[in-house]
Amino acid sequence: MTQHPPKNLREQVKVAPYTTMRVGGPCDFFAEVDDVAGVAAACEWAGEQEIEVFVLGEGSNVIVSDAGLHRLVLKIEIPGFEVIDEDDESATLQIGAGEHWDHVVERAVKLDLAGIEAMSMIPGTAGATPVQNAGAYGQEIANTLVEVQAYDRLIHKMATLNREECGFGYRDSAFKGAMSGRYVIVGVTLKLSKQPPAEPTYASLKRYLEAQDIHKPNVAQIRSAVMAVRARILPDPSVVPNAGSFFKNPIVNKRELDRLRLPYPDMPAFEFGDDYKLAAGWLLDQCGLKGAEHYGLKLHSGHALVITNPNHAGYADLMKLVEYVVAVVYDRFGVTLEPEPQFIT
Repeated sequence: MTQHPPKNLREQVKVAPYTTMRVGGPCDFFAEVDDVAGVAAACEWAGEQEIEVFVLGEGSNVIVSDAGLHRLVLKIEIPGFEVIDEDDESATLQIGAGEHWDHVVERAVKLDLAGIEAMSMIPGTAGATPVQNAGAYGQEIANTLVEVQAYDRLIHKMATLNREECGFGYRDSAFKGAMSGRYVIVGVTLKLSKQPPAEPTYASLKRYLEAQDIHKPNVAQIRSAVMAVRARILPDPSVVPNAGSFFKNPIVNKRELDRLRLPYPDMPAFEFGDDYKLAAGWLLDQCGLKGAEHYGLKLHSGHALVITNPNHAGYADLMKLVEYVVAVVYDRFGVTLEPEPQFIT
């Protein structure tokens, strides 16, 4: 059966305004969808037209080429926030993929539910969090996710994927790897705790809470602390274009850490399974990159991990800056930084 074009379908829409980095050329087709039926219909139409589909939330973790995209950009705006199960220990939430992530955290905290409070102010939608395995201050979505609901473009029907099937890694998932392009996430199910939250271990949060004379913080106090710390060091993407933390914290083994700490005994590192997670921001600071300006872009003066785009530079200039930063850090430490955002060409 021939599918009709998606409702509100537009052609040759510039993608840049729909990303927080404000980078990206025009796409062939653009459509906003706010329900599962709309997702299925749009995907089927694109399949009939032999057009690739690119799924977009709030564009906070994608960098799109200035050459544009010969694809249908499907902007997901599916709402929903519902407690679908609970007992004395926990509550299970069903969240629409289009929900603004920080609003989800805010509502969960108001219900006194723990598990995502430290992920406050992460930009983007709920549906994007499993793709990146979004996280902050010791929490990540993999810790609370029960399952993902998605439209399977391969078999043309809805599917449910559990946590193991998502293939989570550090700022990574199977949605970026083996299953890239196959699924359009329409909802996520999270299981949050009714027990007191774990006390923060990150130094910046601990310092803030201690300064407030808070020693056993509840979820609301942790959220407030995270928001205060982030507001102090991270620019608002609605004011200054940026994609949040641009580089992953490198993972090294014990032998590599020992090598690095010979000349840099104060280098911060955190246990990460059998390995250690370095602080990418510290590496950039040591290289004198905080506040540096190159190619019309700037490494934020409050947090070097954030690349800002105040002059609306293009994709090519951003790539030059990324290559430069990676080379400088490697020359100094022998450690390769990897970008967090997805590059879409």
